[in-house]
Amino acid sequence: MRQFRTRLDRRLGDLLSRGLPPTARIRHAVLWPLLLLPLFLVNQLLTPHPVWMVLILFIAGIYGAGYWWVRALATSIDLTRTQQSAILVAGDLFAEEFVLANRSRLPVLWAEVVDASTLPGYTASRVVAAGAVGQTRWRTGVECRTRGVYRIGPAVVNSADLFGLFRLELDCPATDSLLIYPRVLQLPSLALPRGAASGVDRRRQSLMGVLPAASVREYQRGDSLRHIHWPSSAHRGELIVKELELEPSGDVWIVLDLDAAVHTGQGDDGTLEYAIIVAASAAAALLDGPEQRAVGLLAVSGGAAGTSDVVRIPPQPGRAQLWRIMAALAPVRPTDVTLARLLHQNADTLGRRRSLVLITPQPPADAATWSTPAWLPELLRIQAAGLAASALLVAQDDDLPAADVTRTALAQLDVPAQVLPVSAKLPPLVTYRRKRTVYRSTPTGGVVVQEIEEEVG
Repeated sequence: MRQFRTRLDRRLGDLLSRGLPPTARIRHAVLWPLLLLPLFLVNQLLTPHPVWMVLILFIAGIYGAGYWWVRALATSIDLTRTQQSAILVAGDLFAEEFVLANRSRLPVLWAEVVDASTLPGYTASRVVAAGAVGQTRWRTGVECRTRGVYRIGPAVVNSADLFGLFRLELDCPATDSLLIYPRVLQLPSLALPRGAASGVDRRRQSLMGVLPAASVREYQRGDSLRHIHWPSSAHRGELIVKELELEPSGDVWIVLDLDAAVHTGQGDDGTLEYAIIVAASAAAALLDGPEQRAVGLLAVSGGAAGTSDVVRIPPQPGRAQLWRIMAALAPVRPTDVTLARLLHQNADTLGRRRSLVLITPQPPADAATWSTPAWLPELLRIQAAGLAASALLVAQDDDLPAADVTRTALAQLDVPAQVLPVSAKLPPLVTYRRKRTVYRSTPTGGVVVQEIEEEVG
């Protein structure tokens, strides 16, 4: 019975919506008065009386007027929405302006705007009205508390005729992608690996003399003849070249650990979100610092259906690189890929003569139960291959003793490390003052409008 009624409603809706745009659909809301028409008609045939004709004409008239009403509105209502902000960072205010325009000479008595945006906490749905050949304008907003990529739209506009006999559904399929960048904070001075030098310093040092050889290998096409080691070549009977021991360049790789198994806490109080903020802040500090280094990003983000996506941005200098890194950090999710596996699989990508800043959480432990991090052997192997490393350890307050032990162990292996507590209230790197309007209700039912100026970052 239910399936039959569903098919009947669908076919009746198709009949009522014939000739309308694909985004408009008319449905019946009240059907039972139409079922009285056959009864009134039979009574008129058997016992003719003016009252039966009046009832027949009245029911047919209000249904005809109601259908004509929604039919006229179906092609005359437009909903537009405009975003008020172009670039948003977590903590900023997202605002939209809606305009419901009615081109018909019939008024829109009520229109329910149902929004399907995925931005957390954002409720743009509301009920409005519009006069004949008029429009209604309103604004909505919400604080963007979580970084990520969200969908704005689509929306559906529901309305009805004067008598409530027919329902009008207008689809507004337009969508937009909203990118919310992670926050950028002022970090303490970064402890970069010893010997790291900017590109200018590296070129200056190469003119000061011959650098010592770290090892030798067979000659390959394209090697400079200046690097041939003649004693070894004479001894082996083939050309042997020297591999010079060069200091790390000014290029920096930021390697972010997103392994869900080692992160603790939820939301802004968790190590995952804080590690992402630290990664964005470190990139900003290195790119915009006095040396203006070239910075890259390496991470593995959890994808759909348990997949993993590699986030790899080669080192580049400049402010544009910062926005590329922040855009890549915005949608990242926890993964099951360990940091040791990430380093092992991307050792060739990281290359040599570069610096590496490792951002990883300190797993729950105390000083007595501390154990060597699983990623440390892989880090030492990469470091031995010619890549200088440092670490930023993100830790909850309860895990700070274990993080200090890890930092001490890394320092003994010539790996500079810093501990960053999640509870640390670091100031934003960039702040600005903004004004916003606040509506407050009075005990008598009135509304007071106040302009509030605040500093945000």
